[in-house]
Amino acid sequence: MCQVKASANFHGQELSDISVINPGGWFGKTWLIEIGGSYSSLYLVVEADSMSDAIDELADDEKHGHHIVVEDEYLSDYDPESCHYGPSGQVLDLDHIMIYGQEVSATPFPCRYSGGCITDENVAPTEFECECD
Repeated sequence: MCQVKASANFHGQELSDISVINPGGWFGKTWLIEIGGSYSSLYLVVEADSMSDAIDELADDEKHGHHIVVEDEYLSDYDPESCHYGPSGQVLDLDHIMIYGQEVSATPFPCRYSGGCITDENVAPTEFECECD
């Protein structure tokens, strides 16, 4: 699998070397997810159709899913009737995440891809085609 990274301008702050989840998976429709709760946030770009689909992609991601999937030993802290569930039935803790992007847009969060199998310096997500598989 390609290790694609993203770069973007976020409220005047240049973000670079952002891990991309599901690159090429949804026609370049990208969302920025901020996982907070400490002094510095973790930013991830997720390619998905909607905000809720971006959460699902994150929950199922092997490398970063642990940030929102509740560990088995803490499941008793969550009410099964009112908690959030992931696509694979995992209990999710969404208290410390923010998702940025404009709904009903071809590119909700504009960014550029680099690294992995990308030969050009920077590529728009809508132009990305992975040849690593």
